[in-house]
Amino acid sequence: MNSSVNQQQYEYFQEKRKIIESLIEKQLVLFSSLNMTGWKDTLHSLQERVLADNFKVLVLGEFKRGKSTFINALLGDEILPAYAKPCTAIINEVKWGEFPRALLHYEQSKDGSQLPPKPVSIKEIEQYVVIQDGLNEKEAIHSNPYEKIELFWPLVLCRNGVEIIDSPGLNENEIRQKITTDYLSRVDAILFVLSCEALASSSELNFIDNTLRSTGHEDIFFICNRFNMIRRKERESIKDYAFAKLAPRTQRGSDRVFFIDSLDALEGRLDGDEQRVASSGISQVEGELAKFLTTEKGRVKLLRPAMELRGGIREARRLIPEREALLRTDLNTLERRYAEAQEPLRQLEIQRQQIVTRIYNFLEDTKLSVKDQAISFYRELTDQKIPEWANNYTIQQPVEFFKLEFMTKQIERVVTEVTEYLSAQIEGELANWQRSQLQPLITRRLESLMTELDAKAQDFVRKLDDLRLQVSGTSVSTTDVESGKKVSAIERLLAAAGGYIIGGLGSAALGAVFGYEEMLKSILPQLAIGIATVVLVGFNPWVLIPAMMAGGMIQGMFKMKSTNEKIKKVVVQEYVNQIRQSSYQQSDEIANAVIAQLNEVKDTVDLGLGKEIQSVRDQVESVFTEKQKGQANVDQKLQQLQSIYQELNLVESQLDELINSLII
Repeated sequence: MNSSVNQQQYEYFQEKRKIIESLIEKQLVLFSSLNMTGWKDTLHSLQERVLADNFKVLVLGEFKRGKSTFINALLGDEILPAYAKPCTAIINEVKWGEFPRALLHYEQSKDGSQLPPKPVSIKEIEQYVVIQDGLNEKEAIHSNPYEKIELFWPLVLCRNGVEIIDSPGLNENEIRQKITTDYLSRVDAILFVLSCEALASSSELNFIDNTLRSTGHEDIFFICNRFNMIRRKERESIKDYAFAKLAPRTQRGSDRVFFIDSLDALEGRLDGDEQRVASSGISQVEGELAKFLTTEKGRVKLLRPAMELRGGIREARRLIPEREALLRTDLNTLERRYAEAQEPLRQLEIQRQQIVTRIYNFLEDTKLSVKDQAISFYRELTDQKIPEWANNYTIQQPVEFFKLEFMTKQIERVVTEVTEYLSAQIEGELANWQRSQLQPLITRRLESLMTELDAKAQDFVRKLDDLRLQVSGTSVSTTDVESGKKVSAIERLLAAAGGYIIGGLGSAALGAVFGYEEMLKSILPQLAIGIATVVLVGFNPWVLIPAMMAGGMIQGMFKMKSTNEKIKKVVVQEYVNQIRQSSYQQSDEIANAVIAQLNEVKDTVDLGLGKEIQSVRDQVESVFTEKQKGQANVDQKLQQLQSIYQELNLVESQLDELINSLII
């Protein structure tokens, strides 16, 4: 697929997004006329999301896999230096800018404060990114004060709304944790760069299985780089090997495994040699990526706000006859009805608090259940799993007394090897625990809660609609059947709150638009991300090495085999001790990570209930204001309702046309 076709796909998406932006503007005008204050706030938030929701592409890979060269080839310019030395945990984010510039962002300090971003010269970036000679790599990564560098560049791909996020390499646990916590829940595509010279190492496969796939990223693009470095007679066998290892790990199988020469692609672009670019294999990657982003991901990015706009139209249709009835009711009657409505409104506020309290109690109970499961997980790790793994593990680079290398350095290497092995095993066990135990627990509890909430929401909405009828003399319930789909009471409340379920761009509007089943699919990967970080934090190998070296723990070991076995034994014991000492605190943090996500369900439902109640007050009080301006003004507002109704029909027609084009 050539670049012009890719460009057309991006332009098609941008065209559809402009339609969404236009429809939001039109609805804002209409909702302002109807005094739909709550929905105006919702639309403003939606507008911000739509404008900011670019395609985020995360490029991953271990050190020295040609990742920077691949990104530069993708961008068509030498933006990122290809560092020859290991880097800190700084992330590079390449975005659109009218002229090249860079911003260096600081990490948040322990007290929650954060320094403002610092403009830096493009030429100075290396001094902040590369680990300087003489520094311990692991300590340098751990103590790094910077979070990321934003690179702004006038690139066609970025102008199309694509942001490229470059990780510094996955060889260190600190870097893997940063990627996991900061990015995996909000990126649209993952491009995993490997080298055909050392394809699909165990550490790469572990990260793919235990981090990427376990957090919901099933459609990964595998970039097998440096294919040109493989002898021609061996290329087919390399392909077969790559397909066997990688195809089962991505949703589209072999269609997501690409063999390319990044350097040829980059140099071809810099020289304007299209034939060289075409033969490099990068065009296939770009074509599939453009298709994936603009259709599959782009469809969701557009459908979510479109469905929220439909929810707003549904609410406006209900309000128009109600508002007309209020305007036609004489002032004395309306004042009397509103006065009589104050006690029912107060009762609805009490019911709102009862519903929110019920969710709070549910969350506290869920927290205890999750904590109990986490404690059992840690206990099984320390009592059974870790000793079993250690017993079956053979040290790959053992201490050798006659080797021309300091003994301390050799011991440190063994300690690092064993702890990294154990960490990798724990990552796999964690992924399995999340899938087999934690996620089913959360799913069952959420399904139970949503069923209970829907019943409570139905009772609340029924009482509210009865009150609206009492005040206005007419009511049109939004739980009526529309377009063959019954809008549940809980979905009505979530829509009133703006559809913010679980928060963030990645899952906004899922609850209100697609139902709580989709909400579950959205929340579980985010829980996995938070929990993975909690489980592994504090277990970096370099933290254990000083403990190993202290107090003469390895002194008196004279036989090589005995030395290595004793080192392994001590490492395992230290590892187990650390986990045991922190297991209750870690379990509590896991439970808190779960509740932090689920708390947004409580806050969203509370907001939706509050907006429904406030809508009654807003409508009546705005009509009071209109009546105080005289009958001529009231007559004008009544006529205006007819015009609003017609405009609403036109907006809905345009919205339906857009939604149909996205669904087909």
